Amino acid sequence: MPQGIEPSNLDKPFWPAAGLTKGDLIAYFDAVAPFILPTLRDRPLTVVRFPDGIDGMRFYQKNTPSYAPSWVKTVTLHAGSAKRDVRYVLCNSKRVLLWLANQAAIELHPWLSRADRLERPDLLVFDLDPPEGGFDVAVRVAGVMREALAEFGLEASAKTSGSKGVHVCVPLERRHHYREVRRAADFLAARVEDEIPDVATTKFLKAERGGRLFLDTGRNAPGAHVVTVYSPRAREPGSVSFPVTWDELRTVAPQDFTITNVPSILQREGDRWSDLLPRPQRLGELLRAGGSS
Repeated sequence: MPQGIEPSNLDKPFWPAAGLTKGDLIAYFDAVAPFILPTLRDRPLTVVRFPDGIDGMRFYQKNTPSYAPSWVKTVTLHAGSAKRDVRYVLCNSKRVLLWLANQAAIELHPWLSRADRLERPDLLVFDLDPPEGGFDVAVRVAGVMREALAEFGLEASAKTSGSKGVHVCVPLERRHHYREVRRAADFLAARVEDEIPDVATTKFLKAERGGRLFLDTGRNAPGAHVVTVYSPRAREPGSVSFPVTWDELRTVAPQDFTITNVPSILQREGDRWSDLLPRPQRLGELLRAGGSS
């Protein structure tokens, strides 16, 4: 364990049905650090902490606690909604990653942009959020989304959210402002909604969705965040957000990838996420189709 970290309560159940503990969480982050750290580097980070495991209290933490060690790097940003400054963690080292794990930070949710160019995201994300048990619906909609993106010359990769849905991700050159990225995402989501209105909707309120999948574009905004690839989730049996090929997406289930088996998959196959991501792209054609804001 790196200097300055004193692990505690290692036997505390974190995923009780799977028999997984806080010690298992720390061991997982230790094993996957080389693969997860590049996805977090220099990104303002929100964590979801579960001091008593996934069946206990949970809370989102954006502001770095006052007791954080001096070697935990941060970036201070003004939160207009809260009318205060927020000191976000920058998880740039294994030491910080394991410190977060010891703080019971099960889920890691970074921004889509990095601290040096906060207004210019390098990823566009569609969060396909189906009703509980609707992963097959998310898979179907992801395929439609992929085809719609291809019409504008854009390639995307997919990952399980680790919960019940799918994330469709488009790598970007860091040239577009968040407002442009959100406008492009909204335009494409509306196009998919028009194509399969009985299956997917852009309605934010659950009461208005009628059991349909929610095409969530809200992650594409300053201050918003999305669970990073390889992050655990607060779901049995210790599921992990995991990258898959488009062919694999049709055959897998979210619970296929867990903190128990993901380290061995990565050791065997390498960093699947960097291998599967297309090159960074421009949104020019899609932005022109969507019109001005």
